[in-house]
Amino acid sequence: MKLIEFECRGHRFAMPLDCVRRVVPGAMPTPLPGAPDIVLGALNLGGEILAVINFNRRIGVPFSGIDSSQFLLVSDLSDFPVGFVVDKVNGVIERDLSGATVLPERFAAGDFVEAVARLDDGLCVIIDPEQFLFDEEKSLLGDALEKVRHDDH
Repeated sequence: MKLIEFECRGHRFAMPLDCVRRVVPGAMPTPLPGAPDIVLGALNLGGEILAVINFNRRIGVPFSGIDSSQFLLVSDLSDFPVGFVVDKVNGVIERDLSGATVLPERFAAGDFVEAVARLDDGLCVIIDPEQFLFDEEKSLLGDALEKVRHDDH
């Protein structure tokens, strides 16, 4: 499986490459009223409004704000585009996940952790972006984005 590998606060993660549309330099989003707490705001990217997601918050590591050295992994999540804020993009890797460890439910940080792959130089947490947001967060985010799109017209 082709994955895009990235880092957040020194931890390695990856998600399926086919989930990521592009990688763009970090940018400052504008507030998005009504969005869940995990959303940092909205960003107009080439005429498309996307929600900027605080990846750090979901994985439980400190977040000190977006800076110019970070990146957004632009992905389609359910019915809307999002940008995951990450510290570094390591590139595309090919991995056979049949040898990856599926985490027991009591150890998983959430349903968004698909597996942990043991690489030659450490571990990499494989993310399922479709499971990254909780259902209530998806609903709130969908409503907030719809309001922004409607207000723009």
